[in-house]
Amino acid sequence: MTPELSIIIVSHNARQWLGQCLGSLRAHAEVAAEIIVVENCSDDGSGELVREQFPEVKLLCNAQRQGFAANNNTGAQASSAPLLLFLNPDTQAPPGSLRAMLEVAALHPECGVFGSRLLDGEGGVERSMGRFPTLISIFLDRALQFLPLLQPALERYSQRHYRGYERERCVDWVTGACLWIRRETLEKAGGWDGVNFFMYYEDVDLCYRARRTGCSILYAPQSELYHYHNKTPVDPGRRKTWMRQSQGVFMRKHYGPLRGRLYPLLLRLFDRMR
Repeated sequence: MTPELSIIIVSHNARQWLGQCLGSLRAHAEVAAEIIVVENCSDDGSGELVREQFPEVKLLCNAQRQGFAANNNTGAQASSAPLLLFLNPDTQAPPGSLRAMLEVAALHPECGVFGSRLLDGEGGVERSMGRFPTLISIFLDRALQFLPLLQPALERYSQRHYRGYERERCVDWVTGACLWIRRETLEKAGGWDGVNFFMYYEDVDLCYRARRTGCSILYAPQSELYHYHNKTPVDPGRRKTWMRQSQGVFMRKHYGPLRGRLYPLLLRLFDRMR
């Protein structure tokens, strides 16, 4: 029988978090889901953990390390459900959170991508949705940190929204840490771009291309998960470099070389504003 949901988790040296994530998914017996873990050349025993403690999970082990987008494509190709959930290993899905989004998706056939409400370990809300990055939205994303009184009026134009996480609404993008997408939308968009993006902004890029197919992207707080954020072992300096490079790739890919050249100048200006 075809499952109603395929959950795809890419993991690299995240054994503890992966175990907690997979354990939380077992609490969703009411959802006919297949779970696929793409094991990205870990050396911490993550693959052994899945084999020994979660035999129901389909485990795909890479021969060589791949980027996040390429691994998501690997997982998607091995999946079969009409709705896919790309989930980070440093997340947990409380009881009812998966069924809630399945119900939202059934009510909104015009939407092809969905994002859940994400909470951190202290219960704070993660800024997990926003506008596509432009020179203006990037500027507002930084500036509104120092101008909180202007957030109610301007946050909807910011690259990452500051407010509105308690209500359902259409947005430009949702984070790849917990990204739901219909299979037909993923196929129309051409899958994840594993050629131009190794890590970061591949989720924004996918949402951009999904929007161009004519579908809407919906943030739905009815589905609430925990995301412990950046718990996988990536050096902070390297993370920042990858993020900036990927943001530049996005702007050159979709907006052209001129704005791609202006982008690093803007970032240097922001650094001086700190």
